[in-house]
Amino acid sequence: MLPPNINGNAVILSPEAISAAGCSADKLPLQSLQSKMKCDPESYTAELDLMYRQFKSSLDLFRQQAALSFNSLSGVAADPSVAKHLAERSLFLSHMLPHYPDRLADFPVLLADLLRSSAHSLPSSLRSHLTQGLILLVNRKKVDIGGTLALFMELQTLGDKTLKKLAYSHVIRFIQRMNKKHKDDAKNKPL
Repeated sequence: MLPPNINGNAVILSPEAISAAGCSADKLPLQSLQSKMKCDPESYTAELDLMYRQFKSSLDLFRQQAALSFNSLSGVAADPSVAKHLAERSLFLSHMLPHYPDRLADFPVLLADLLRSSAHSLPSSLRSHLTQGLILLVNRKKVDIGGTLALFMELQTLGDKTLKKLAYSHVIRFIQRMNKKHKDDAKNKPL
Protein backbone atom coordinates (compact mmCIF):
# COMPACT_ATOMS: atom_id res chain seq x y z
CA MET A 1 0.00 0.00 0.00
CA LEU A 2 1.35 3.39 -0.94
CA PRO A 3 1.46 6.26 1.55
CA PRO A 4 -0.95 9.14 0.85
CA ASN A 5 0.29 12.65 0.12
CA ILE A 6 -1.24 15.90 1.41
CA ASN A 7 -4.19 15.69 -1.01
CA GLY A 8 -5.01 12.13 0.05
CA ASN A 9 -3.73 10.63 -3.22
CA ALA A 10 -1.26 7.77 -3.18
CA VAL A 11 2.35 8.76 -3.65
CA ILE A 12 4.50 6.62 -5.90
CA LEU A 13 7.92 6.42 -4.33
CA SER A 14 10.83 6.94 -6.65
CA PRO A 15 13.79 4.53 -6.58
CA GLU A 16 15.89 7.37 -5.13
CA ALA A 17 13.44 7.87 -2.25
CA ILE A 18 13.38 4.15 -1.51
CA SER A 19 17.17 3.87 -1.53
CA ALA A 20 17.46 7.00 0.64
CA ALA A 21 15.27 5.22 3.18
CA GLY A 22 17.80 2.39 3.29
CA CYS A 23 15.75 -0.11 1.28
CA SER A 24 15.79 -1.38 -2.25
CA ALA A 25 12.74 -1.37 -4.49
CA ASP A 26 12.62 -5.15 -4.74
CA LYS A 27 13.66 -5.90 -1.15
CA LEU A 28 11.29 -4.07 1.18
CA PRO A 29 11.42 -5.66 4.62
CA LEU A 30 9.11 -8.66 4.66
CA GLN A 31 8.62 -8.55 8.42
CA SER A 32 7.28 -5.00 8.38
CA LEU A 33 5.01 -5.82 5.45
CA GLN A 34 3.85 -8.93 7.29
CA SER A 35 2.92 -6.97 10.42
CA LYS A 36 1.09 -4.33 8.38
CA MET A 37 -0.81 -7.00 6.48
CA LYS A 38 -1.85 -8.70 9.71
CA CYS A 39 -3.23 -5.42 11.08
CA ASP A 40 -5.14 -4.45 7.94
CA PRO A 41 -5.58 -7.42 5.57
CA GLU A 42 -8.09 -5.73 3.23
CA SER A 43 -5.71 -2.92 2.33
CA TYR A 44 -2.86 -5.20 1.32
CA THR A 45 -4.48 -7.69 -1.06
CA ALA A 46 -2.42 -6.40 -4.00
CA GLU A 47 0.81 -6.96 -2.05
CA LEU A 48 -0.32 -10.45 -1.11
CA ASP A 49 -1.11 -11.27 -4.73
CA LEU A 50 2.33 -9.99 -5.72
CA MET A 51 4.04 -12.13 -3.07
CA TYR A 52 2.06 -15.19 -4.14
CA ARG A 53 3.00 -14.64 -7.79
CA GLN A 54 6.64 -14.22 -6.71
CA PHE A 55 6.43 -17.49 -4.79
CA LYS A 56 5.01 -19.33 -7.80
CA SER A 57 7.60 -17.76 -10.12
CA SER A 58 10.42 -18.70 -7.75
CA LEU A 59 9.04 -22.22 -7.55
CA ASP A 60 8.93 -22.52 -11.35
CA LEU A 61 12.43 -21.07 -11.68
CA PHE A 62 13.78 -23.38 -8.99
CA ARG A 63 12.26 -26.43 -10.72
CA GLN A 64 13.70 -25.34 -14.07
CA GLN A 65 17.15 -24.83 -12.55
CA ALA A 66 16.95 -28.22 -10.84
CA ALA A 67 16.02 -29.87 -14.14
CA LEU A 68 18.86 -28.09 -15.94
CA SER A 69 21.47 -29.00 -13.35
CA PHE A 70 20.23 -32.60 -13.35
CA ASN A 71 20.44 -32.83 -17.15
CA SER A 72 23.63 -30.82 -17.49
CA LEU A 73 26.93 -32.59 -18.09
CA SER A 74 28.88 -29.55 -16.94
CA GLY A 75 27.48 -29.82 -13.42
CA VAL A 76 26.02 -26.32 -13.37
CA ALA A 77 24.56 -25.73 -9.91
CA ALA A 78 21.28 -23.96 -9.23
CA ASP A 79 21.42 -20.34 -8.09
CA PRO A 80 21.25 -20.31 -4.26
CA SER A 81 19.49 -16.94 -4.28
CA VAL A 82 16.46 -18.57 -5.93
CA ALA A 83 16.24 -21.12 -3.09
CA LYS A 84 16.59 -18.33 -0.51
CA HIS A 85 13.88 -16.27 -2.22
CA LEU A 86 11.59 -19.30 -2.36
CA ALA A 87 12.18 -20.04 1.33
CA GLU A 88 11.45 -16.44 2.38
CA ARG A 89 8.24 -16.29 0.35
CA SER A 90 7.03 -19.66 1.61
CA LEU A 91 7.40 -18.65 5.27
CA PHE A 92 5.82 -15.27 4.57
CA LEU A 93 2.79 -16.87 2.90
CA SER A 94 2.53 -19.45 5.69
CA HIS A 95 2.20 -16.61 8.18
CA MET A 96 -0.33 -14.81 5.98
CA LEU A 97 -2.63 -17.78 5.26
CA PRO A 98 -4.88 -17.25 8.33
CA HIS A 99 -5.54 -13.67 7.21
CA TYR A 100 -6.17 -14.52 3.53
CA PRO A 101 -7.66 -18.05 3.51
CA ASP A 102 -9.51 -17.60 0.21
CA ARG A 103 -6.61 -16.09 -1.73
CA LEU A 104 -4.11 -18.67 -0.46
CA ALA A 105 -6.40 -21.71 -0.53
CA ASP A 106 -4.08 -23.79 -2.74
CA PHE A 107 -0.84 -22.72 -1.02
CA PRO A 108 -0.73 -25.56 1.57
CA VAL A 109 -1.18 -28.11 -1.22
CA LEU A 110 1.68 -26.54 -3.22
CA LEU A 111 3.92 -26.59 -0.16
CA ALA A 112 3.15 -30.21 0.76
CA ASP A 113 3.45 -31.39 -2.85
CA LEU A 114 6.82 -29.69 -3.24
CA LEU A 115 8.12 -31.42 -0.12
CA ARG A 116 6.64 -34.77 -1.18
CA SER A 117 8.03 -34.70 -4.69
CA SER A 118 11.38 -32.94 -4.25
CA ALA A 119 12.44 -33.09 -0.60
CA HIS A 120 15.44 -35.31 -1.34
CA SER A 121 16.81 -32.89 -3.96
CA LEU A 122 16.13 -29.59 -2.17
CA PRO A 123 18.91 -27.70 -0.39
CA SER A 124 18.84 -28.32 3.35
CA SER A 125 17.94 -24.74 4.31
CA LEU A 126 15.08 -24.60 1.80
CA ARG A 127 13.78 -27.98 2.95
CA SER A 128 13.82 -26.77 6.57
CA HIS A 129 12.03 -23.50 5.73
CA LEU A 130 9.34 -25.31 3.74
CA THR A 131 8.87 -27.76 6.61
CA GLN A 132 8.64 -24.90 9.12
CA GLY A 133 5.95 -23.30 6.97
CA LEU A 134 3.99 -26.53 6.80
CA ILE A 135 4.32 -27.02 10.57
CA LEU A 136 3.01 -23.50 11.10
CA LEU A 137 -0.04 -24.32 8.96
CA VAL A 138 -0.65 -27.57 10.87
CA ASN A 139 -0.35 -25.77 14.22
CA ARG A 140 -2.87 -23.17 13.09
CA LYS A 141 -5.21 -25.95 11.95
CA LYS A 142 -5.08 -24.87 8.30
CA VAL A 143 -3.72 -28.28 7.29
CA ASP A 144 -4.79 -31.60 8.78
CA ILE A 145 -2.00 -33.51 10.54
CA GLY A 146 -3.43 -36.79 9.26
CA GLY A 147 -2.76 -35.76 5.68
CA THR A 148 0.80 -34.69 6.41
CA LEU A 149 1.87 -37.28 8.96
CA ALA A 150 3.29 -39.60 6.30
CA LEU A 151 5.21 -36.65 4.86
CA PHE A 152 6.70 -35.76 8.26
CA MET A 153 7.74 -39.39 8.72
CA GLU A 154 9.34 -39.43 5.26
CA LEU A 155 11.22 -36.20 6.00
CA GLN A 156 12.86 -37.89 8.98
CA THR A 157 14.50 -40.46 6.68
CA LEU A 158 16.36 -37.99 4.45
CA GLY A 159 19.58 -37.91 6.47
CA ASP A 160 19.24 -34.22 7.34
CA LYS A 161 19.81 -34.05 11.10
CA THR A 162 18.15 -30.65 11.57
CA LEU A 163 15.12 -31.62 9.52
CA LYS A 164 14.82 -34.97 11.28
CA LYS A 165 14.77 -33.24 14.67
CA LEU A 166 12.26 -30.64 13.43
CA ALA A 167 9.82 -33.18 11.96
CA TYR A 168 10.13 -35.60 14.88
CA SER A 169 9.61 -32.95 17.55
CA HIS A 170 6.61 -31.57 15.67
CA VAL A 171 4.86 -34.95 15.52
CA ILE A 172 5.60 -35.70 19.20
CA ARG A 173 4.44 -32.25 20.37
CA PHE A 174 1.27 -32.50 18.29
CA ILE A 175 0.38 -35.86 19.85
CA GLN A 176 1.18 -34.53 23.35
CA ARG A 177 -1.03 -31.46 22.83
CA MET A 178 -3.82 -33.60 21.43
CA ASN A 179 -3.76 -35.80 24.55
CA LYS A 180 -3.23 -33.00 27.08
CA LYS A 181 -6.81 -32.86 28.40
CA HIS A 182 -7.70 -36.51 27.90
CA LYS A 183 -6.35 -39.45 25.97
CA ASP A 184 -8.21 -39.85 22.68
CA ASP A 185 -7.63 -43.40 21.45
CA ALA A 186 -9.79 -42.85 18.37
CA LYS A 187 -7.38 -40.16 17.13
CA ASN A 188 -4.22 -41.80 18.49
CA LYS A 189 -4.70 -45.10 16.69
CA PRO A 190 -4.39 -43.73 13.12
CA LEU A 191 -1.40 -41.60 14.15
